[in-house]
Amino acid sequence: MYSCDRYQILTILSEANMTDEKVSKTVKGIHSHDAFANSVKTSLSTAKNKTASIRKTDSQLFVANVISPAAATLLAALTAAVGGNQLFQQAAAQTDDGGWKLACVLVAIFGFIATVSSMFKKQFDDQLVQGNQCVGRLLSLDLAITTGSGDWEQAAREYGEIVKMFPEFVS
Repeated sequence: MYSCDRYQILTILSEANMTDEKVSKTVKGIHSHDAFANSVKTSLSTAKNKTASIRKTDSQLFVANVISPAAATLLAALTAAVGGNQLFQQAAAQTDDGGWKLACVLVAIFGFIATVSSMFKKQFDDQLVQGNQCVGRLLSLDLAITTGSGDWEQAAREYGEIVKMFPEFVS
């Protein structure tokens, strides 16, 4: 099993260039091997939940990113084939070329949604990659701690690096 005292953990985490607040918070929670293991498990659970939330939003953006341009294309094709005033007869009855104007506005709105959703999708893709990396490293660390297949000092150093690299997922 691991053997490391509080001072050694503080030194390891400080060497990882963690902020004093993070070091203090981590060291206070690491009074024993079990407390350290629980800290890793808590961080893993938090990271999994945050990554799952990002994955859900990413999936929703993917759907919007596929449906919006498809709807714009279909609407533009139907309008061209049938005629804007024929397709939107109520709008055509209210103003000259009202059906065409409405069709153009709807196509523009779908295009705008496609553009904005693709921009947000890219941002969420990047966050999802980071979240998956964080979860993977925490899973590996948790496995090493649970099985006792590494030394305590290395586990504390790895945890410090994870907290430093992925603060938005473990806090």
